[in-house]
Amino acid sequence: MEIIEVPIEEEVKQSYIDYAMSVIVGRAIPDVRDGLKPVQRRILYAMYEMGLLPEKPFVKSARIVGAVLGYYHPHGDQAVYEALVRMAQDFNMNYPLIVGQGNFGSVDGDPPAAMRYTEAKLSKFALKLLEDIDKDTVDFVPNFDGSKLEPSVLPSKLPNLLCNGTSGIAVGLATSIPPHNLKEVCQALIELAKNPELSTEQIMKYIKGPDFPTGGIIENPQELMEFYEKGRGQVRIRAKAHVERLQGGREQVVITELPYQVNKAELIRRMAELAREGRLKEISDIRDESDKEGIRIVVELKRDASGEKVLEKLYKLTALRKNFPLNFVVLIRGEPKQVGIKTLLQEFMLHRLEVILRRSKYYLSKARERLHIVEGLLIALKNIDEVIGLIRNSQDMASAREGLIKSFGLTQAQANAVLDMRLQRLTSLERSRLEEEERELREKIAYYTRLVEKEEERLKVFVEEMQELIKTFNTPRKTYIEGLQTIEEGSLTVAIYAKGKVAPIEELEEEEVVNVLEVPFTDGLFMVSDRGRVYWIAGSQALRGSNLSLKEPDERIVGAFIRSDIEGRVILATASGYVKKIPLVDFEYRAQGMQVIKFSEEKDRVVKVIQAPEDGDLLLFTHAGRLLRFAVGEVPPAGVGSKGVQGIRLEKGDTLAGVRALRDEKYLLVITKEGGVKKISSLEVPRRGRNTKGVEVLGSSKERLVDVIPLQKEVELMLATEGGKVFYDRIREEEVPLSRVDQRAKLRWHLEGDKIVNVVVKSQA
Repeated sequence: MEIIEVPIEEEVKQSYIDYAMSVIVGRAIPDVRDGLKPVQRRILYAMYEMGLLPEKPFVKSARIVGAVLGYYHPHGDQAVYEALVRMAQDFNMNYPLIVGQGNFGSVDGDPPAAMRYTEAKLSKFALKLLEDIDKDTVDFVPNFDGSKLEPSVLPSKLPNLLCNGTSGIAVGLATSIPPHNLKEVCQALIELAKNPELSTEQIMKYIKGPDFPTGGIIENPQELMEFYEKGRGQVRIRAKAHVERLQGGREQVVITELPYQVNKAELIRRMAELAREGRLKEISDIRDESDKEGIRIVVELKRDASGEKVLEKLYKLTALRKNFPLNFVVLIRGEPKQVGIKTLLQEFMLHRLEVILRRSKYYLSKARERLHIVEGLLIALKNIDEVIGLIRNSQDMASAREGLIKSFGLTQAQANAVLDMRLQRLTSLERSRLEEEERELREKIAYYTRLVEKEEERLKVFVEEMQELIKTFNTPRKTYIEGLQTIEEGSLTVAIYAKGKVAPIEELEEEEVVNVLEVPFTDGLFMVSDRGRVYWIAGSQALRGSNLSLKEPDERIVGAFIRSDIEGRVILATASGYVKKIPLVDFEYRAQGMQVIKFSEEKDRVVKVIQAPEDGDLLLFTHAGRLLRFAVGEVPPAGVGSKGVQGIRLEKGDTLAGVRALRDEKYLLVITKEGGVKKISSLEVPRRGRNTKGVEVLGSSKERLVDVIPLQKEVELMLATEGGKVFYDRIREEEVPLSRVDQRAKLRWHLEGDKIVNVVVKSQA
């Protein structure tokens, strides 16, 4: 046996380097292309092989862990299970890659249940990482014992690295990439595909900054550009909190969003310790009112204590404010590198272009193979009598095949296809189908050939993929970034969207807007949903931007109002024609999502909410074009548990569209879904009793009424359409000729097949 002498320092150095690289490449640092570490990639691929798709039933996590250990990742079962659990936690990932059933841990730091109790399957986001993996889009390598193959990287249509973020500590290296908003990342990729010379500053016009799944507020956006350029820095993030004023002059601090990866239970424990130590002696009680709908930590204060001052102390002394490190260290072609955000985007785009190229070659090969067979079948059909005679006179399959090859110039593959052809394919209809298939195959071959030969064609496909992701997963930003818009002292005009989003009017998006309001910083904003729930947020929270967590997937906001603008009561109107007058004190500063109306029918919904006038009339209007006017005094005040009273008697198939308060307005502006407008005298809608049918105002027209607005000199409107468009119009009283109630509305807006679904009065004079 030969003995080789090596200085111990060299052996230790080399062994340490080998160990370090093993940890870096094999465990801790993600690949820049799919954003995954090996254990995560192996878990997802094993689940894909097991058929655990989103529409399939759950299976026990222990079974998944066993498959991963047995085939791909021969390490500790707890390490695999912990990685699986993290990919299912929506408080750790913006777009969880695994759907978990059972206890998968909590934001309080509670551990998940044992793997034998929990169940899991792939999420719809994970499918975007695995899409086309069977189309020769990525390389496969032998597993640890050579018994199976595993992907070296996933095709990853979803830009997972930036969207879900990652963290890891290796030997001498660490990575910390925060989660980002998918829509922003995809838009940046689209712009980079169009202009490869895009600078980091230009990229950050699209990627505003991190978007953490737990929300919060980023305080140092002015530093982010430098950090994203270098790939190293810190994001300073604080909790989203506000001060509520209680009866008797007392105040309480309410925390609704936490900084990323802050343990809620530890945070509450720390606040309690500070109160006991006398460093926060203003605190009288701390309650955790969080539920599955979201975070709500209530810090009650003693009399005369200032909520704003206590909140500042909490930011200073607890984890309500923390720094999250940015450290863009990733594996690029197997080497760990620290890079800026532009390189991360470029490397992902290069990966996708390679996937598109390999997929196109795969489809091109398959199309050519199929075309070859179809051409052979068509030759046989054109010479069907000779083919049948040749086969009938052949002694066996081999001689028949040989005869077809010699007589008709077919290849062996074509001859086999002819011999496998069933008798039903001899019909003329089947021949037409084959000819149509041949044309389609030639078109596909031409298309895939262009993709293979021209990178600009592949770039077009890449842009289309990113646009598809934006459309499919258009999730709103959760984390507010200070300084992106100027907030004047005191208040800001905000738009309230049907999906529960509140944002400055300057950032108007093409979604259905239900209200535009001037929100004072110190006031409160109430929002009412079609399910009859009232959601409340502080004015300061509205100014920073907010996304309500509505309780039901298809629930929508139908109205909103400022606390100080409403005196006494509000009126709720439902689709079945009921109206309810609710004293505001019944739901002032209650928990979000409080039910304030009981519906008369299961499918009934709230359609409008307005301030209840002290006197005057209410005007109810239906989609079929009926208007009913009656005294507001006919609606008695009712508690939150009642259904209200019948306002208008509806005809079959008709539903209530809304309600307005009337005083001494001379005219009413009638607006239809189709874009029609007309003006009628308010005298043509006389006061009648409640629970009657009212007056027909659209005549024999088949148009559907969407709103009726008491008209003074002029009104500025914001209109939202079914197609998601939002546009403005200012209508002056003299512009619209006076019509009778039985005349149809005249077209004002050419909607090109679209329809108006909501009208917001932005201003009135």
